[in-house]
Amino acid sequence: MVSEDDASSADDRVALRSAPLSSSASSRPKTKPTAYIDDLIAENQRLKSNNSVVTQARAENILPDLAAVASVKETTDNAIAIPPPSLDDRPWFFDMNIPHTPILIGEASDAAFATRFRQAISTVEHSHIPRVNYATDEKLLALSDTDCPWPSPARARFLVGVALRYVSRCYHIIRKSSILDALEQTLQNPAESDSLLKSKLWAMFAIGAMYSTRSATSEKHFPGMGYFARATRILRIVSERPRIDVVELRLLLSFYSLALNRRHTAYTFAGSATRLAVVMGLHLNVPESQLRDAAAREHRVRVWWTAYIFDRMWAAKLSHPVAVQDIDIEVDLPSDPVVDERLADDFADASYFVASVKLASVLGKVVPSIYRRRAQDTSLSHRVQEALKDLRGWSSELPPQLHIDSKPTSERMPKPISLHLNFNQCAISTTRPILLHVLRTHVASWGTPETPVPRVPATAMTLAETCIRCARHTCRLLTECWIDGSFATFDYFYTQYLFSAATILAASSLLSGKESHNDREQFEEAAQFLSQLKDNGNYAAEEFCHHIDAMKATMAAAHVRRGDFVVAEYSTAMLNDASTTFTDAVNLNQPFAAQNTTAGMALNEPSLQELLAQPLLDLQFIDASIYNDGAQGLYWPDFSPESWTPDAWAAS
Repeated sequence: MVSEDDASSADDRVALRSAPLSSSASSRPKTKPTAYIDDLIAENQRLKSNNSVVTQARAENILPDLAAVASVKETTDNAIAIPPPSLDDRPWFFDMNIPHTPILIGEASDAAFATRFRQAISTVEHSHIPRVNYATDEKLLALSDTDCPWPSPARARFLVGVALRYVSRCYHIIRKSSILDALEQTLQNPAESDSLLKSKLWAMFAIGAMYSTRSATSEKHFPGMGYFARATRILRIVSERPRIDVVELRLLLSFYSLALNRRHTAYTFAGSATRLAVVMGLHLNVPESQLRDAAAREHRVRVWWTAYIFDRMWAAKLSHPVAVQDIDIEVDLPSDPVVDERLADDFADASYFVASVKLASVLGKVVPSIYRRRAQDTSLSHRVQEALKDLRGWSSELPPQLHIDSKPTSERMPKPISLHLNFNQCAISTTRPILLHVLRTHVASWGTPETPVPRVPATAMTLAETCIRCARHTCRLLTECWIDGSFATFDYFYTQYLFSAATILAASSLLSGKESHNDREQFEEAAQFLSQLKDNGNYAAEEFCHHIDAMKATMAAAHVRRGDFVVAEYSTAMLNDASTTFTDAVNLNQPFAAQNTTAGMALNEPSLQELLAQPLLDLQFIDASIYNDGAQGLYWPDFSPESWTPDAWAAS
C-alpha cells in the first residue's frame, strides 16, 4: 500500500533491489516507466524463486542476527530455514481511509487469528474487522479540558480501596500504606499535595470506578473515564529527572487504558514507564549503602518488574517489540522484605510475582520466535517445540501454593487464577498456528467424496489438542469466575482470554473429534457471555462480538459445505437460543461440566512429553508447505480491505 507521495521513493527502492538481477538488462537504456515495469516483473520472479534467501539478506542489511546459538543450530542442520507463519513477507497493514496512516495488524493478536480462522474455512475472501470500539482521542481530549469534580471523602476512600484490591491482586504498582496516607493528606489539605500525587489519585479513582461498576449507562459515562482524562493532564511534560511516582502513574494509566480498549495507548504507556524506569536505574540493584530502607528498595524492584510484565504482555497482545531486552536487566527478582508490621500489606507474597515475571519472560521470547517475520535458522516445528519446553518448565517449577487447586495460606497470597489464565494464553499463542494448519488440512477434504481423509501426523494433532485443552480450561476458569462474582464487567484481561479461547473452540468444533460437539456448545456459551459484557458497555467485548458474529456465519456456511446439513440446521437453532446452557449453569451455581484438564496437565501429557523429547518434531508437512508455497505461510493469501465498511465485515 503506497501513496502517491511515496511513489517515486518506492520506484527507487524497487530499482535498487532489482539492479543486480541482470547485468544486460541494466546496461541497456530504458525509459523510466519501462524500467519500472521490467523491474517489478524481475522482482516478482526473484521473490517466487528464492523468497527465503531474499528475506534473510534483507533482514541482515537492516539488523544483524543476534540469536545465533551454536547448540541450537547443530540440532537443526537438516531443518529448512523457513519464513514465519505470517501472511507473507510484507507487514499486514489495513487501510482505514486515514491519509498516509495504514493500520498495522499484528499476526500474534487474537483478532488477527479470528480473521485467519474465517479465511481458512471459507471459499470466499474475508476482510479483517478493524477495531473501532474504543474511547476516541477526541472524547478524551474534551474530557481532559473539562473540570472533573473531586469525589467526596467517602467516595474517594471507596474508589481507592477498590483499585487497590484489583490492581494489587496481580501486580505491584503502588504501596498501599503510602497511597492511603497520601489520600488522607489530600483530603485534609488539598493545597499541600503536589500535582503528581493528585494525578495518581485520579488514576486510582478511574480504576476503582471501573471495577466497582456493573454496567455503563452510555459511552459518555464509561466508568472512570473522566478521572482518567484528568489524570493525563500532567503528561504534557516529560520529567527530565523522573521520580518513581512518574513510573507508577504511567503503569496505572496503562492498566486502565485496556478497559477503554485503547491497546496501543496501554502499550505506549507501558513502554514509556519501562524507559523512565531505566532512566532511574530501576533495572539495576541499588546499593544498600545508598538506600537503607528495605521497603523502598523492594518497592523499586517490584515496580520495575511490573513495568517489565506490562511491557511484554501488552507487546505480545499486539505482536510488537518490547522496550528493553533481558540482557540489559540486572536487578534481583522480587523477594519478601523484612519490614514493620504496619507495612506488611504493602508487599504481597513474592512467589506470585516471581512466577509472573518468569512467565512474562517466556512470553516475550515465544511470540517473536513464532511470529517474527525475519527468516530464522530453525524450523517452525523446532521453535514451537522449544517454546513448549519453556512453558512446561515454568509449570513444573510453580510452587505448590500457586497451583490452581491450592487454598490461599494468607491474605497476602493472591489467587493464582489470573496467573493460570495468562499461562493458558501463552500456550494457546504458541500452538494455534499448528491448530490452524491442521484445520486447513481438514477443510481441503470437505465437499469432495473422492478426496481422501486428511492425513495429519500424530505430532501435529498432539500440539493441536494441547491448544484446545488450554482453551477448554480457560473457559472453565472464567465460567467459575463469573459464577462466584470475580469476573468484573469491564476487566479487559478476562474478556480477552474468553474471546481467545472461544476462537480455539470454534476451530475444534470443525475437526470432527469426539469432543467437537461439546466444544461447539462451549463456543456458543462463550459468545453469549461476551454478548452480555457488550450489552453492559464493555468496549473490548463489543469489538470481539463483531468477530464472533462473523465467525458464526462463516461456520454455518462451512457446515453446509462439509455436508453437515443436519448440524447446520441445529447450529442455526443454537444461534437463536445460545443462552440456555449458560443461564442454567449460572442459575444453578454450578460450573460447566466436562473438561477438568488444566493447561499444566495438558503440557505434561505423556504423548506431549514424548514429543517434546524428540530432537526434531515430525512437522515437516507444515514446514514444507510454508517453503513450497513461498510467501503464503500458514495462512490464506492476502485480501483487499479498500472496500471495507463498518457494515461489511462479513464475506466480501
